Parts: sequence; C-alpha cells; structure tokens
Amino acid sequence: MQEMKQLHAIFTRTEAGIKSFRNMIQPLIDHAVDEHTKLYYHHISEEEEQRLERLEDLIPRLQKLHSVDYLEQVSDRELSHLLSDLHLERFGLHNFREHLELALYEFKADTERQQLNEMREHTQQDYLHMKEIMAKLSEKFSDAIPIKGNLHDHDHGHDIHQVDHFHASSTSSASVGNSSSQQNTSATTFPSNEKKGLTVGSLRHLSS
Repeated sequence: MQEMKQLHAIFTRTEAGIKSFRNMIQPLIDHAVDEHTKLYYHHISEEEEQRLERLEDLIPRLQKLHSVDYLEQVSDRELSHLLSDLHLERFGLHNFREHLELALYEFKADTERQQLNEMREHTQQDYLHMKEIMAKLSEKFSDAIPIKGNLHDHDHGHDIHQVDHFHASSTSSASVGNSSSQQNTSATTFPSNEKKGLTVGSLRHLSS
C-alpha cells in the first residue's frame, strides 16, 4: 500500500507537469514559422495528451488502493492489469523527460528554460524512484501474478545528436547535468543555438 501511495503522488505531480508543459508549447504550434516545427510540437503535445487520458484513469485507481479493505478485494486480474499500466507509465515518464529536453532546443528565455529544467529534474527524480518501486512490486507479486515486460529502459525513437554544452554561467544547465548523471543513460546537453537533429517517437503502439 505504501508503494501505491508513492506512485499516486508521482502521477499526480506528473499530471500537473504535463498540463503546464502543453500550455508552454501550444504557442509554438499556434505561431510556428514553418510546417515542420508545427507538426513537431503538435506530435509531442498529442503524445502527452494521450498520457493525460491514461493518467486520468490510473490515478483514481491508485487512490482506491490507499484503503487496506479495497486492496484485499482486488483480484489477481485487476492487479495484473494495474501492474501492466504502471509499466507503461514508467515509459511515459521516460518520454516526458525527453520531451522536456527537446523543448529546451526551442525556448531561449531564462525564465522558461529554468521552468523546463526544474520540471525535467523533478521528472527524472520521479522516474528513478518509480523504477525502484516497480522493481519491488515485480518481485513482490511475481510468484502470484506473471509480470509481463521488463525493467530495462528503452528509447522510443528520440535521437538527440551530440551537441555543445551550455556556457558554464548557466546555473539551470548545471542542475540538469547533476540529475542526468544519476541515470544509466548518457547525459544530454542542450545548446543555446543549435539546429534540431532529432526525431520524436510514440507510445501509441504500447497503449494499443
């Protein structure tokens, strides 16, 4: 039950973060100077919109599991379905973190960059915490319920080419570097003026 409370807090926080992020990138879509930029950020926004829809279903289910009585009544099938959904949202956190990274290529204002960096750092912390929680849950329920999927991280098509570091005077990029070093994936740095050389993947095939 403690793990479910922690996951509920993570996804409630993520839900608010996604809404804020979509509001930030909407002007990029509305006032895009070219069709590529418009489609690029529209695709990112759509991915996060789909994730919001999943979270709107998942968060109330996690809320119910705060009750010991309800937890005892959950069937193996319901629990297996829940664990499968949680694995999907772990990938969702991974992608949201990357979407925040990608947006740093576009935003130049210090206030916006600081907001994106803070959101990215919080998302990274939640992502790492969720990986630990999912490992515990998979071990706890593996004897009773077959757990499909694995705990390895996969990139869903985001390919960020090697770029230059920010100027050392940028305090926000320092916090990104510190949080990135905690993960097992390679650190990503963000240029102040660099042409985007990347693609955006999708989670749609996972949720189908």
